[in-house]
Parts: sequence; C-alpha cells; structure tokens
Amino acid sequence: MTDGALRLPGAAERDFGAYNAAQRGRPVRPLATQATQLAGPGAGRTALELGCGLGIETRHLAEHGWHVHSLDADPSVGPALRELAGRWPIRHRTASLEEPPSLEPCQLLLSCATLPFVRRQRFAALWAAIRGALLPGAVLAVDLFGVRDDWAGGDGTFHSREEALALLDGLEVVAMVEDERDGRAFSGPKHWHTFRILARQPAAG
Repeated sequence: MTDGALRLPGAAERDFGAYNAAQRGRPVRPLATQATQLAGPGAGRTALELGCGLGIETRHLAEHGWHVHSLDADPSVGPALRELAGRWPIRHRTASLEEPPSLEPCQLLLSCATLPFVRRQRFAALWAAIRGALLPGAVLAVDLFGVRDDWAGGDGTFHSREEALALLDGLEVVAMVEDERDGRAFSGPKHWHTFRILARQPAAG
C-alpha cells in the first residue's frame, strides 16, 4: 500500500520525455478501444485527447473516423504528432493541463493515465473545463488514481470511490472499474489503485 518512500514525483522531477519515448510500440490502451466501441464510428465527429504522449491512442481515434484534437505538455512528442497529422485529421497543441487551456467542444473526450498528475488545487478548474467541453451525447473516457495508490499523498490528485462518482454527477455512468494490484510503473515496482471510467453526457432534450 502507500509507503512514505513512494510519492508521485513533483513536476520538476518528472521526465515525461523519457516516459513517452519508452511507450513507442505499445498497444492501444483498453480504455481507448472501449471508448471508440461505445461512441461508434467517428464519421468526422470531434474527439479530444488530453495527455496524448506519442499519439498511439490519437492515431487509433483517427483511424476510427474521428477528427482529433490532441494535447500534451511534453514538447518532445511534437514531431511524432506532426507526422501523424500529415496522414490523419489530427490537430496537436503543446499545453499544460495545470493551466486549463480552452477545450474544443467534442463528442468523445479521452484521457489515459494523465489527469492524476494534475495538482489537486488545479484539478477542479480542469474538470470544469472537461465537463464543459462535452457535447450532448458525448462519451467521456478517463483514468483516475485512487487514495490507496502508492503515489497518493504526493504532488497529484487522488480520489476515493465516492469522490470519483461525485465527479460524474449528471452523467450516465456506463462503467467505472476500480482496480487495485501490485505491479510496475515506469519508475519501478508500484501498488496501483485506479478507476477506469466510461460515461456519457445526456442527449439534448
């Protein structure tokens, strides 16, 4: 469980460039495949991905017909995203979620293993921006970290099950899978406590 020696690294200590480089060649995350299955074919609709890394999920969305707006704070992923944008309807921005940027209205919003790295004092503003970007009927697919995660108590945002559910008030919760296990992170062994969330904005009317 949570160990005093294990804390989410502060922003100055995080090397997302090395992390993103190590992700090259991995498969599409299950949350992204579940989101596209739930949302159906993109058919030119707009998807937004927060924390896109090298664009593995970004490409998956584009291949399923979505026009994708991707954001990531790590400037080193820019060349990979520009290459993808030359082949697919993708627009990429380098932007920190700590200072919530304007978010494009969308029919699908995806954020895999990214939101927990936003500091708690900044999270509410970001979440308000996320909720505000969801068009009627839009699918929301996000990962959150739980309070029993090894990194809980560090420089990030962690939620109890009740807090996670409260974030989804007013949405149709399609699935919220809570997982707790010992495994590995990029930095080494880690106890994980996560929530994988799929929800839908109510349709208009």
